Amino acid sequence: MHACSAIRYLNFLSRRSISDIRFAQRAGYLNSVPHFNSVLNYLNDYKMKSRLNKLITRSALPLKEVERHFSIDSTGFSTINFERWLDIKHDIMKIRSFKKAHIQIGAKTNVITAIHVDEGYSSDSKIMPQLVKRTAENFIMEEVSADKAYSSRKNLQIIFNHGAIPYIPFKKNARAKAKGCAIWNAMFNYYKYGANDFYNHYHLRSNVETTFSMIKKKLGTSLRTKNDIAQVNEILCKALCHNIIVLIHEIFELGIHVDFSDVSPEWISYCAENENI
Repeated sequence: MHACSAIRYLNFLSRRSISDIRFAQRAGYLNSVPHFNSVLNYLNDYKMKSRLNKLITRSALPLKEVERHFSIDSTGFSTINFERWLDIKHDIMKIRSFKKAHIQIGAKTNVITAIHVDEGYSSDSKIMPQLVKRTAENFIMEEVSADKAYSSRKNLQIIFNHGAIPYIPFKKNARAKAKGCAIWNAMFNYYKYGANDFYNHYHLRSNVETTFSMIKKKLGTSLRTKNDIAQVNEILCKALCHNIIVLIHEIFELGIHVDFSDVSPEWISYCAENENI
């Protein structure tokens, strides 16, 4: 495991984690033991964002034959920083800032197939297309479920274009007018006249809430780093650690074989094409 992820997995301060990293080095998982400040410097490196994204994608690949149904949602992670907030009653007050993680997961195993981290007040709906696209590069999608925040003709069309059926409830003011998006009209009528069956598929979305619970209970609900770059990388480390935990579980549960020593030419090509994720 990458040293940055090891610290995040242990949920210790960097200095306290070194003894466990030494143990990993003696076991042959690391070539050398970095100084704890070196680990923190890596978290502050912008290039780590791309590398951690690739590792998250790579860690999900052993489950590509298992996952067909996917769910999307977002959650916040509080930081140690404070922001000024205008309040009518108390005038100006300070609240903790937070980062938001948008993820797409496989509904069977809760593995994260794509992730995007940004500021806490970003729009969920606008992030969905890139999550769907990145997941479709490595997985066969049959269904994608998400809550009403993602309901738009553009999102339904993008999911459908990638071979999946979008199970996203419609807002109260939605109408059946296709406006050039046939899947919108079809799913609106399905939602209206076959609600019970629609919700049987849609409720797979609850698995993404389970994923957030798994991450926060095991790896913490807040971020310890101070600047934006490090905070993004810290969340990505959480996601990578979560995927490793899922893989360990599925090795025993499903009997899958995991061997990352054999890196395929397809994976090398994928990394080259997505250098700036």
